[in-house]
Amino acid sequence: MAPLTESDSESSARAGLPEAATGSPLVRRPEPAYPRPGRVSARLAGAAALTAGVLSVVTGVLQILFPQDEDPAIDPRTRFILAMFTVSLWALAVLFLGLARYARSSWGAIVAASGTVLLTVGTITSAVNGIDLEFFPIVAIIANALWLVGAIGLCVSLVRARRMSLWLVLALPFVQVPLLFFSQIGGGTVAGAYLVVLGGVLLAGRVQQRAARIATRSAGAA
Repeated sequence: MAPLTESDSESSARAGLPEAATGSPLVRRPEPAYPRPGRVSARLAGAAALTAGVLSVVTGVLQILFPQDEDPAIDPRTRFILAMFTVSLWALAVLFLGLARYARSSWGAIVAASGTVLLTVGTITSAVNGIDLEFFPIVAIIANALWLVGAIGLCVSLVRARRMSLWLVLALPFVQVPLLFFSQIGGGTVAGAYLVVLGGVLLAGRVQQRAARIATRSAGAA
């Protein structure tokens, strides 16, 4: 008789049958191998995090030193800030896809990356035209929603996989808050500092080493 998987055993339990009555031993499904297959390596993800972090710190400092006025027209300095913010959004998309390799699933990373890339449609058109176009608010709402939902999903998936330290993972959904809602008072410096640390950890191979140690312990326990 074929061995039971965990799901078979749960079905037997719901039916009121003990495992022994089935005549088959319980076989646990193996843990998925980390990092999971993907095109974005940990080093590339680390470089992307470092890029986004440095640019966020620079834009945050600029906005502290040169606060923007209420004029809807975008001056050359603001265009420069928008250009750096656009690059940081693309870098965040690469980071999310790289982190997905250490998560249980990729949907959160894909949704979050879609949000940051979509937001660059608004930042690019604003920088080119010197003013926010009429469709910008709609694009921003959709993009920010995708970014937030995806970041939360990615965070939960990373926590479940247990391949990254919690102090690195739990801050991921909150990057959006200082970058967007507190940008006028230099919130980019806070988000940037976190991203620089995350990038350093990835580039130093700490995440890969942690995943390898956990895989070794799991193999030994099996």
